[in-house]
Amino acid sequence: MQFRYVLALCCCLVLQQASAVESEVLSDVEYAKVDGQTLLLDLYLPALNNSDDQGIVESGRGRPCIIFVHGGGWKGGDKKSAKQNAAWLVDHGFVVASINYRLTDTAQWPAQINDCYEAVRWVRRKSKTFGIDPDRIGAFGTSAGAHLAALMGTRIFPGKENVSSRVQSVCDWFGPSDLMTMPPNNVGNGRTAEDVAGSNGAKLLGATVREVPELAADASAMDHVSGNAAAFLIMHGDQDPGVPVSQSIRLHKKLVASGALSELHVVEGGKHGGVLFRTNEVRQRVLHFFQRSLMQNWNQGTGPNARFRVLHASAPTHWSVVRDEGIKWQVTLPGTGQSTVVHWGERIFFTTMKPVQRDSTIGSDIVAWCCDANTGKTLWKRDVAATHPLRLSGCFSDSTAPPPVTDGRLVCFFNASGTVACFDLDGKLQWSRELMTVGRSQPTLIRGVVIFIKQSYMPDEDGKFTHDHGDAPVEQWTQLQAIDLQTGEDKWATSCGANMGCVPLLMSRTDGRDVMVVGRGGGHSPPEKPTGVSMIDAADGKTLWTLPLPKFMSTMTYNLVGDDVLVFDAGNHLWVDAYSGKVKRQVSIVKNVPVRRHGAEGWKTETTTIANVKKPRSIIQQSNVLAGVYHYFRSYTEPWLGRVDSRTGRVEYLQLPVQMRPGSERQKDDLLWGPEDMDAKVFDAVKGARKKQAAFPITKWAFKENDMKDAAGNVVMGDQRSRGNGWGHHASQLPTVIGDYLYLPTMAGTVYVIRWDSEVLNEEAIVAINDLGPVGGAWNRASLSFAADSLFAHTIDRLICIGK
Repeated sequence: MQFRYVLALCCCLVLQQASAVESEVLSDVEYAKVDGQTLLLDLYLPALNNSDDQGIVESGRGRPCIIFVHGGGWKGGDKKSAKQNAAWLVDHGFVVASINYRLTDTAQWPAQINDCYEAVRWVRRKSKTFGIDPDRIGAFGTSAGAHLAALMGTRIFPGKENVSSRVQSVCDWFGPSDLMTMPPNNVGNGRTAEDVAGSNGAKLLGATVREVPELAADASAMDHVSGNAAAFLIMHGDQDPGVPVSQSIRLHKKLVASGALSELHVVEGGKHGGVLFRTNEVRQRVLHFFQRSLMQNWNQGTGPNARFRVLHASAPTHWSVVRDEGIKWQVTLPGTGQSTVVHWGERIFFTTMKPVQRDSTIGSDIVAWCCDANTGKTLWKRDVAATHPLRLSGCFSDSTAPPPVTDGRLVCFFNASGTVACFDLDGKLQWSRELMTVGRSQPTLIRGVVIFIKQSYMPDEDGKFTHDHGDAPVEQWTQLQAIDLQTGEDKWATSCGANMGCVPLLMSRTDGRDVMVVGRGGGHSPPEKPTGVSMIDAADGKTLWTLPLPKFMSTMTYNLVGDDVLVFDAGNHLWVDAYSGKVKRQVSIVKNVPVRRHGAEGWKTETTTIANVKKPRSIIQQSNVLAGVYHYFRSYTEPWLGRVDSRTGRVEYLQLPVQMRPGSERQKDDLLWGPEDMDAKVFDAVKGARKKQAAFPITKWAFKENDMKDAAGNVVMGDQRSRGNGWGHHASQLPTVIGDYLYLPTMAGTVYVIRWDSEVLNEEAIVAINDLGPVGGAWNRASLSFAADSLFAHTIDRLICIGK
């Protein structure tokens, strides 16, 4: 049975959909031999229970693998402990490789970490044999094993290797992260020099930490943290008598400060392992973490990490829908829509409006879709009706705008006209509720609870939200709402209020608390007061603090770096303390800022001040995203991409062409840098339709305005501003960060690919400028999502899979 996953080995082997391949364990498999010692592992292989499972293996993508590293003070323990701690993950589609490594009675540092590296290489070399995806490998360890797992996620193998030993995620259970500060390694509190010399740490290093400080640092994850670290889940008991919880807290703080993804969960009453680490709640945390970091699903609009960012991934950077370059498949859709495509396994989910038979401006009924991720073929679709019509194809949102969420068993769809409906993955309705989800809401799933922004006052008969609610009572304020995914029942709601245009992201503070930040203040006289921001506890919705900001425009995402909440306020970038809610520092993003500009004579850098605008905002709504330590955004008044270095406060701008018109080949693509590049007839037609005294707005700079037609040729639009180019006044689709690249789509169908970690933000950072369709015919407001090495895009009339 060792080769059960290699279907090509035997042409007569046929897996029928109805037949399931049972899970199995391959014991005592040799993965290395070092100095005459054979190193063994146990390999736990998941079952193939359905066509989706078999499709993953048959496609060659394989399963993610978790390497389990046992504890035992580096002097004891055995791979068999995986049976209790990690083998259960096999039931959720993970391969588990539980390893033995050389103990301190036979070898000293760095033998132990080298064995772990070799186990990773073995998994990659054998990936085809056992149906493993070599690009999705995680590490999971307890105690001393967690110490090694943390190093697998932070320490880069110092030598040359033909097969990579890097892992993509780490689950660290109560492991030491800094050997220099571990109590058993230091004299004091009753410990003598003789005790320290006989400690487990001294046995690991071959000497005490004071005698070999450089070796101790090499064996400490704290000394290897960088923004390129694996994603981390760190769990530690607050009553641990062996490894102080401070070891995990400090590691978590350093990881998040570096820009890496890390979550910390302190188990109240927990000791060094024990029953509190075997609860269903703990298992759910571990499962959800590995699903987010290794499954390569995009299970919600904000992505698996709820931050529009995926680490250690590689997505396509060059494509053209017009030229059919780099396009895996595309499907014509009968109705307009703007939900981000959500992915799980072999399926994708999204929503469109119910098709119309004539030009239309408003609508309320949507269609929930489930399609095959590999082909775009429709698997099922369901009507989701509602009662409050909204403007079609709005440049701020419409009824289809909130993306679905899924946990791999259930999928929840949101009709912003007033209905939330949940189905199983075969399309069977589980429950449905009349709830008014805000169109710009980004529903977020956290351990079985769905959090979204709920609208309390309704639009008018034309689908518009009027200015009549400025003095509405608290009962009519827009709030964050949490419901149970399985039942649809309410779990909690906030009381502080949230603007309909703010985008709260699920984040983890350095104390391990899951939090979200909401904003208040914006257009159309919203009632929520005071204008400003509040941090809420994602477990119960309670307000932790509030920061009033006069005349605040809250329509942005809210990101956390270390203990700093990053906020744009008028022309300033703020760092707000995550515990007190006080402003720690601020920099101007409009005064004396450097911009790399394109002109007739090429590129040059200038220092300039951006002119004041009518409204107290300086960024395009919802255009900001955190990429590592850089807070990216797009200027509200200029065709500029900006970023703020969250460490130093340095502000940079880079001019981008506002639109790209695809040519017959990439070298012949046309770039529109300003109105001077517009076709004369288009310029005269657009300018002639405006008031003579009005300035020619950036939103109108285009080769051609969006025609706003669906696949049948009907104009489906309730807001003329949707004809704009995706710059200036509108609500941008949220940018996404995948691996080394930032993806910035515009409403007119131009997509910029930016190398986000460029040392200097200049033209060298522009990797590619791509299209999602012909100019005028590629309107979209969906973010690009990523799964299975492909990008998914959703435009006014089509669904697109970008990849090989």
